[in-house]
Amino acid sequence: MGRFPFLAFLIAGTLLSGCASMDQRGPQDIALSITPQTANCDAYQRGGEVVGHYDPNRRTITVPASEGSTEILCFAPGYKDKRIGMTPAYGGLGLIADGPVRFFRYPQAITITMEPADRPGMPR
Repeated sequence: MGRFPFLAFLIAGTLLSGCASMDQRGPQDIALSITPQTANCDAYQRGGEVVGHYDPNRRTITVPASEGSTEILCFAPGYKDKRIGMTPAYGGLGLIADGPVRFFRYPQAITITMEPADRPGMPR
């Protein structure tokens, strides 16, 4: 009987420490592999609000966590604009100081290949 409180405390501590390290409500970096490398990209959420800009030095775009979709729009001189839609994947439930939260994450990496503007066909 003396072991039960210790065991319960150990399990609860392990669960809470794991959840605290999994707090994924903040911004998320997404690695972008873009062709051409001179492209500029912006991220949009909530009805067209710009929420992130591509950093070519780090090759990432940082977006806020959201349960909704995010679109990345890339443009470069001599290329057709390219739009990529992302829907976050449900990452499970966790506990933080404020109580239970649901975690959503976007892909960690995305490859974007833009088409030359002189190529026939509709922009993608």
